[in-house]
Amino acid sequence: MDVFMDYFEVLAPSIGLFFIFWLVMRSLFRGDSGERDARREAEEREAQLWAQKKAAERDGDDDAVIEKL
Repeated sequence: MDVFMDYFEVLAPSIGLFFIFWLVMRSLFRGDSGERDARREAEEREAQLWAQKKAAERDGDDDAVIEKL
């Protein structure tokens, strides 16, 4: 049992540091992924609003052209 404890004492700090590193990296990647998803959704909403605005402008321009004729 003494041999096991010797190995455990040597390996425990390295395993603990690896676990902490893994938790930090996992939280960074998950946060980054969430940020990219939120940004993508915001850009899609902005593009839809822009397209609707352009479509409304285009419809209004057609009416103005017809009135001039």
